Amino acid sequence: MDLRGKDTPQQSFLGVAFHAADGSALDCVYFRPFNFRSTDPASRVHAVQYHATPGFTWDVLRSQHPGEYEKAVDPVPDPNDWFHARIVIADPKVSVYVEHAATPSLAVNTLAGRKTGLVGLWVGNGSGGDFANLTIAPA
Repeated sequence: MDLRGKDTPQQSFLGVAFHAADGSALDCVYFRPFNFRSTDPASRVHAVQYHATPGFTWDVLRSQHPGEYEKAVDPVPDPNDWFHARIVIADPKVSVYVEHAATPSLAVNTLAGRKTGLVGLWVGNGSGGDFANLTIAPA
């Protein structure tokens, strides 16, 4: 899929929800484009994130598993332009590839134990985002 956010701190959170039972029980991979090119190394590693609600929110994962469920993206896209992401869900592993990279920027095991459910576009913190070319295919 292709996504476009913006380079405004705390104003751009966009990605894909999967294995969703409803709007509050879901797994999600999302991006923070405003961190893609941050000059602060601590912020750069918060560019792509996995979380699973309700029990494994971003803040719980950041405090209990620092550096495991969020990473910097490589290659680094323009935070105001379209970028391509391929999210591979091969239970229990989720791998996130950015800009056709051969190596994932993020690879984690899912946490919620859900193996099926709804798929949807996801935005957080009241932010918007643009999405195009979403393809869902068996792995």
